Amino acid sequence: MIAAHVFPSDDADGDMTLAYGIAAGRASALFAVLAGVSIAFVEKRSRGQLAGRTLAADRAALTVRGLLILLVGLLLGHLDTPIETIIPYFGVLFLVAIPFYGRSCRFLLFSAILFAVLGPILRHLLNGRAPEQVDIEADYTLVTAAQQPLPFLADMLVTGFYPVVSWMVYLCVGMVIGRQVLTSRKLALQLMGWGTALALVTWSTSKILLGPVGGFQRLVEATPTMDGEDIADVLAYGPSVLMPNTTWWWLTAVAPHSETSFNILHTLGSALAVLGLTLFLARGGHKVFTTFAALGAMTLTLYSTHCIILMLEILDEDRPVVSLWTQMIAFMVYALMWRSSMGRGPLEAIISEASDWVRWRVRGTRPVPPSPDSVERSQSPRPVGAAR
Repeated sequence: MIAAHVFPSDDADGDMTLAYGIAAGRASALFAVLAGVSIAFVEKRSRGQLAGRTLAADRAALTVRGLLILLVGLLLGHLDTPIETIIPYFGVLFLVAIPFYGRSCRFLLFSAILFAVLGPILRHLLNGRAPEQVDIEADYTLVTAAQQPLPFLADMLVTGFYPVVSWMVYLCVGMVIGRQVLTSRKLALQLMGWGTALALVTWSTSKILLGPVGGFQRLVEATPTMDGEDIADVLAYGPSVLMPNTTWWWLTAVAPHSETSFNILHTLGSALAVLGLTLFLARGGHKVFTTFAALGAMTLTLYSTHCIILMLEILDEDRPVVSLWTQMIAFMVYALMWRSSMGRGPLEAIISEASDWVRWRVRGTRPVPPSPDSVERSQSPRPVGAAR
């Protein structure tokens, strides 16, 4: 995601940069799938007893988690960064996920299919009809969200840059994956295989529909305000926010952040493939993965820090390679030092403590302090990929 933010979309010759071509739309999709995996980790803590007060307590904790993430996202909106901050959408995404928490894998997969089909259709129909905020290019803040509640809800759920009605696909699938045995070699290979196949099939189908089948010409005929070059740019780089809705043929695109069914399934496939490859490589539990585990333990903190860095403009935007590696190395060192001394990231610790407090208050029992033996076992070395 850092690469997607610091590298330009075009190089000096006007061609799409490699970083944009690889990361645009796919990095954030992987981020959302991993959010679903993290919810499944919370489910595992309840050891399969997701019913009655236990289920109510976990859902209450998830509510607090979503509200606090939303709060962080709206605070980041005050920074006026040059990127579309994803965190507010994630907060709402966690809130919408509450009824899906504890549901069966079959229910989650069926829901993902419905969101993938109906979400883009609803977005297409509401394009130009839903209320809009005064400054459509600005991130929401605590002030603007309170002043414009209807546009805020419309953007978060349907018409925004990361609409929940479509992004629930990633969360539902991530929850299913997180319930599996993540150290399984078979699972890693299945994720790589099915993910790669899904990404290739959706991409090639979109290209066939817009090419030999004649979809591109339909777009030109139905959109007189745009010439062929403009339409080609949208199909390659994605829309500024919403895809045009002059014809249903726009929904055959696979452009970054176009939020069509083809785009959602393509980015989902790429996320599954990357996740499968990562799980496969990490099965040995080599110490080289310790750094990445430390980064993964504080993604909200590091993402927020990344936004602050972009706001302060302390790194030369004309030297994206330097900016990328400066941030990555600094984040790696910080994450390793913090995790070895403090554990969770600072923002993650606050959110976790608050949600855990609500969980045991609703459940009616305080968490049992760990025994010395269990503490000693928890501190012993174990493979990075071991399920938690």
